[in-house]
Amino acid sequence: MSILVLWRYYRVALRTFAIGLVITVGLQIWLSIQHKHYAQTQLDQLAISYAERIQYQLEVENYILRGLQSAFIANPKLTNQAFTQILKQQNIQGRFPNFVSIQFIREVKSSDLKSYTRSRQLENPSFSVQTTNPRPAYQIIDFLYPDGPSTHNQIGLDISNQTLNLIAIEYSRDQGRAVTSIISPIEGTKKFPLGFIINLPVYMPNTLLNNRVERRAAFIGSINAFLSVENIITWLGKDLNKSVRIQLQDTGSTSGLIDTKKITTLYPKIGQLQPQAFNELSSRAIIQFPGRQWRISLFASPNAFPQQNIFKYLIWLIGFILSLSFTVLLQRQRNSHESALDLAEQITQDLLKHEQHFQQMAQLAEQSRDLIVSRDLQGNVIYANQAARIYFADYAPILLGQNKPLLLSAELAINTIPIQQECQHRNTDGDMHYFELTLFPLYNREGQHEGSAMFAHDISQHKELIVELQNSRERFTHLLELAADWHWEQDTHFRFTQISAHFFKAHPIDQSLLLGRCSWEIGDDQLSTEDWRAHKAQLDKQQSFNDFVYSIKINQHQIMVSNSGQAYFNEKNEFLGYRGVSKEIHNKN
Repeated sequence: MSILVLWRYYRVALRTFAIGLVITVGLQIWLSIQHKHYAQTQLDQLAISYAERIQYQLEVENYILRGLQSAFIANPKLTNQAFTQILKQQNIQGRFPNFVSIQFIREVKSSDLKSYTRSRQLENPSFSVQTTNPRPAYQIIDFLYPDGPSTHNQIGLDISNQTLNLIAIEYSRDQGRAVTSIISPIEGTKKFPLGFIINLPVYMPNTLLNNRVERRAAFIGSINAFLSVENIITWLGKDLNKSVRIQLQDTGSTSGLIDTKKITTLYPKIGQLQPQAFNELSSRAIIQFPGRQWRISLFASPNAFPQQNIFKYLIWLIGFILSLSFTVLLQRQRNSHESALDLAEQITQDLLKHEQHFQQMAQLAEQSRDLIVSRDLQGNVIYANQAARIYFADYAPILLGQNKPLLLSAELAINTIPIQQECQHRNTDGDMHYFELTLFPLYNREGQHEGSAMFAHDISQHKELIVELQNSRERFTHLLELAADWHWEQDTHFRFTQISAHFFKAHPIDQSLLLGRCSWEIGDDQLSTEDWRAHKAQLDKQQSFNDFVYSIKINQHQIMVSNSGQAYFNEKNEFLGYRGVSKEIHNKN
């Protein structure tokens, strides 16, 4: 049988079957587009989440550097041992996988260079400073953690010839704030080929720092954190999506250090990532450094995000079956009147099925947790699901027929494309809610605009988590200041190694004079020898103590204090000393 004969006898059947397949393909394309939009939204949220997580880790590192800065301000003569002990207590190497080293770089004037070199050679006979290019002052690493051959090979001792690092240090010194250097190779290692440095200036305490001249005069040195770029991705932790490719770039935007405006790829090391297929998605987010700006880019296929493939197969199955069914029915109609009656019955059944399908869709919309409201061209509400009716019950008891905005004025606009917006709304109980809105235009079968629909997704919980995190940080800071007049730490010989400074600003006692001394060495004779012996016995047994009252006398100044302390240990349960708080009292009773 030739093709012409088939076309002559089965023309209606072939046309019907072809149309059914075209409709099925159209539905499949529509579902693919919807899934692609969903995947793009998920990728955008993932990029923002990754950027926030990396930026939070940078804030933690900056916080640790500020703690070291405070230690130097409290004690400008801080020793290398105390410097190392502070960093060990912070567990730097365990908390930050990309950590290379932290160092205190002291500024040494050229006139003091010889005496400084001789003092350093007492500890390290091989220490020397290259003076090939004389400078008014030299930037020399005084303290280094971890201190070993590997870190010395990577960093060196005299950094005066390391132009990029030196520029960052001097800029940080003059500006009085933290500054991040540009990316440069880490010498002496193949594991971390790229790195960057966060610089934080240290000044003499109780000095004016209002302008560049005053800051340079009070400048002691700089605290540097040397970090690698390669393993910064490990900050993303176990939530890292293995199907998503990541790229880190330095945008070249700075706060005035070296504003090259040139985008540099940091990760991966070789080449730049670009979409590998015509339908691959991409998203970007900004990461703010102290004085610099990075950008994280994500690339992923829409299939990297969950998709219910059962619907795709079901559409093809139903489309094929319906197309074949209509083909057979229409062909029978052409052949006989009885076939026409059968076709009418079948169409009736199909309409009932479609009606049932629409009822199911309406039920899903009614039970949705999102607020769903549709309007006609005049802005009158013609449908509101159960969630919308409950939420707006006090605001608008009867939603149908309302023609005023419920959340924002954009609801009444006539849009030709979907629009997404965020808004906030306070209900009648006074609670603030945050919503992510999607406004869709609605069309009839002829393609004429006949209204709009609003989908409002409540994102209040996400907003509340962000606010709660900020409040927790503020509460921790306030509680630490309110807990006592000052807090302190002692070593294993019960000597004060760290004392907070805010209380002593109102007293003529320099708290630095208490460092390196025990309680009984700064107390007067108001306590008996037996009282001190009992207190020492308590310390030797590593017992906690509360409200131990004695009088501090330094340089003819005297205050009565109450101390409370507790022993602390490392992960090996080795005794490290005492931590505690103190407050001033005006009488012993």
